[in-house]
Amino acid sequence: MQTCVRKIIFITGCLILVSCGGGGSGNKPATSSVAVSSIPILSSSVQSSATTSSVSSVISGLANRPANKTCLAPAPVGSGTTSISWSAVFPSLPNISQATNLIQAPDDNANWYALRQSGIVVRFPNQASANALASVLNIEDRVEFNGGETGLLGIAFHPQFASNRYVYFYYMGLNASNDLESRIARYQFSTNGTIDKNSELILLRFDQPYSNHNGGQLAFGKDGFLYISSGDGGSGGDPQQNGQNKNNLLGKILRINVDLTGGGKNYGIPVDNPFSSSGGSPEIWAYGLRNPWRFSFDAETGELWAGDVGQGDWEEINLITGGGNYGWGDMEGDSCYSGRPNCSTTNKIKPVLSISHNTGVCSVIGGFVYRGTQYPAAYGKYFFTDYCLNTMQSITRNGDSSISVNSHGNVPVDIVSFAQDNQGELYAIGQSGAGSQIVKLQATGGERVPGTMAQRLSATGCVDASNPKLPATAMIPYHVENQLWSDSTEKERYLSVPDNHKIELAANGDFLFPVGSVLMKHFKLGDQFIETRLFTRGELGWQGFSYEWRDDQTDANLLSDAKEKTINGIQWQYPSAGQCLICHTQVANFSLGLETAQLNSAMRYPASNVTANQLDTLTHIQLFSSAPTTAQKAEKLFSLTDTNATVAQRARSYLHSNCAGCHSPNGPTPTNLDLRFTTALSATNACNSLPLVGDLGIANARLIVPGEPARSIVLERMKRRDSSQMPPLATHLVDAAAAQVVNDWIAGLTNCE
Repeated sequence: MQTCVRKIIFITGCLILVSCGGGGSGNKPATSSVAVSSIPILSSSVQSSATTSSVSSVISGLANRPANKTCLAPAPVGSGTTSISWSAVFPSLPNISQATNLIQAPDDNANWYALRQSGIVVRFPNQASANALASVLNIEDRVEFNGGETGLLGIAFHPQFASNRYVYFYYMGLNASNDLESRIARYQFSTNGTIDKNSELILLRFDQPYSNHNGGQLAFGKDGFLYISSGDGGSGGDPQQNGQNKNNLLGKILRINVDLTGGGKNYGIPVDNPFSSSGGSPEIWAYGLRNPWRFSFDAETGELWAGDVGQGDWEEINLITGGGNYGWGDMEGDSCYSGRPNCSTTNKIKPVLSISHNTGVCSVIGGFVYRGTQYPAAYGKYFFTDYCLNTMQSITRNGDSSISVNSHGNVPVDIVSFAQDNQGELYAIGQSGAGSQIVKLQATGGERVPGTMAQRLSATGCVDASNPKLPATAMIPYHVENQLWSDSTEKERYLSVPDNHKIELAANGDFLFPVGSVLMKHFKLGDQFIETRLFTRGELGWQGFSYEWRDDQTDANLLSDAKEKTINGIQWQYPSAGQCLICHTQVANFSLGLETAQLNSAMRYPASNVTANQLDTLTHIQLFSSAPTTAQKAEKLFSLTDTNATVAQRARSYLHSNCAGCHSPNGPTPTNLDLRFTTALSATNACNSLPLVGDLGIANARLIVPGEPARSIVLERMKRRDSSQMPPLATHLVDAAAAQVVNDWIAGLTNCE
């Protein structure tokens, strides 16, 4: 979303040119000095602190990587005329009595596993002609099932199932006092394909005061931890007020580490669990839930969706976040539960969707966000149903943070659970019904198109919702050494990466961002915010979003197209989404300015007030998939005002940042220029070369003429602000300081070496 540029690198003894550099403060570029007075200070709401690595004694500006649940690239959505339905797919399959779950093992697309509530696990082939069930586990002797809500309720395969063969179950049993308890147990598959009954290891158990509201869902998140849903303990109206009690495990989503043990337990506590240190049971991830019978993770975003079965008035669909309080038993739906009419709703998270019992519902069945490839019409929709209504429904999240709810007809069975196969296709299963018990989502029409960000900057999740001038806690600040010229504006830069994802480093030092990442840049004239740009990497590629700040500075609005506006005497250009990609080129790996050479410098981190090298800091918080190499740590670009750098270093750095994003090998221009910092001048195809697209009226013009700036087209284009200017977009003022540096560099050249 900037003018065409590329990055810059310095290797001791050589000047080099690399790729598109990030924009920055046009007339106040940062210096390479680490003096406190010269380090950019960025406003931030990020709460973190600096640290010194005990291994390397390298100072880091951040102690930990901030969690990112809010600032994520929009997922693709389905578009066009569509038709969505659910049809039976195993017409010859025998009845699976009292079924509760359907699942595939991670390394096995050929089979399905189903749970029977009594304590039996069966397997059948993933073929339309499947006509038999094979029992792989029978633990009816330890499962307590009374015909109601008890029994064998949940299953999850370990993420490394292919190597360890572990599978986990949630079931109800009897404790030593013959009272009901919930158990989370691990089993192991045998070599013959059955589950070894004698391999049971009980990880977690907790008492249940009543026989209903047991939750029962298990699932591993992208973080590798096991998530568990527990109900409020039963009866009606949460008589023991377990939902709001953070000192027990009832009415919660729990989160444990099954790969660690400690404290006499067969599991570990993730260090970032909200109550891992004090103030509640450390296993708790979220609380205030009544009976979250089924939840799932969005395979694309990692978000946790839960269907929470209601009391007498409302069913709920919730998006679960760590530490979140979802209201029960003070609240039901969006307001106070009728049994507690004067409750406080402060700091309680309302549902994404509340469904009134007046519509005929009685027990919501949470489903999945569709991320399969067969049916673009369904992509990005969250599907759910209700045990009493039998109507399949979906939630679509809109760009303005609203939702749309659609119905997709009835199914021939009372659904109790959804399933997702290893390709992301969706299924659902009822408790009984030979031949019709399992249905699959099918759709026609539509196509997957890129999603969009919220209409207001404050609603994007990338800034503080109450003060959009401040970043969200998920955002990591950074600055670049050599700035992209943007008509004298000051800039603040931030990046966010989805949890459990990392940035890869290309051989040339370019940052390669994972899907879901967001780059944010504020443009300011003095203290006035004029524009914020979000550049996001979605599943279908990179997208740019431009937000125009309101005159009262309270928020910024998403623009649908390019726009020009005079602000404090400067003609400012807001780019369109298409214009963003003119300069954010593939040859530059899209993320302008984010490369090791640009970030190999110190900055003061506002959260810690500590000055530290940016590469050291990002390495310390484990943001990179692998640490920068020795060669990458030796590379550096230079700002225009760096008095310790040579004129050549400053000029070549500027050309790298402002020009090389397009003028590099395989770049989008019709010329063969290579203006990367790492390219020797003789190999740039610029020195003493004839211009291919006009001489601009200069006699005997060349692209760069050693000792003769007046005949050098590269410099002349920098000084133009017309159809011949370079960079070609988003600037109406000449960067006089840069033009002078490049002029001095050319004037001092004696040859092309």
